[in-house]
Amino acid sequence: MISDDHNPGMPPDLHGDSFSEVEHRIEVTRRRLPGYPLDHVRLARLITHIQKLQTELCNEVLKPFELNFVTYTALMMMYGSEDQTSTPSELSSATGEKPTNVTRICDELLRKGLIERYPSTSDRRRVVLRLTAQGERLVEQYQPKIWEAMDQLYSKLSKAELQQVTSLLRRTLA
Repeated sequence: MISDDHNPGMPPDLHGDSFSEVEHRIEVTRRRLPGYPLDHVRLARLITHIQKLQTELCNEVLKPFELNFVTYTALMMMYGSEDQTSTPSELSSATGEKPTNVTRICDELLRKGLIERYPSTSDRRRVVLRLTAQGERLVEQYQPKIWEAMDQLYSKLSKAELQQVTSLLRRTLA
């Protein structure tokens, strides 16, 4: 029998945050598996949990613009390049998306008129992607709303804490 204080489908709020149930299950697993790398697993799951929450918040902001977090990321990587251009392979590397998914993303952005695709002048086998003026205006329109979402997610951390977390996570990638 389920107790009255547990709502099926809703995890119990053990510590006042959305990660508490995950943490509880990690602890149960640690007790069941000798040698379980608790700290590594907890950090990995926490990073995944935060990424999903960030994606959900951004998708909510991007929905009125008919974008999602993946298309947003592609646009931002192009916007952030010196000449607002990129090759598909550069975009794949910058976004962390597989080449086949980058093709799908670019096809969607092309249909919306946010990017254009043309052959490279130096190597006609290469394709160059360029952010259009419409794409640039859209980025500038939704970006303040994205900043608000990021502030909602990370505002509990001080600037020094944000820098420390960033530094620690970058060390993991090195």
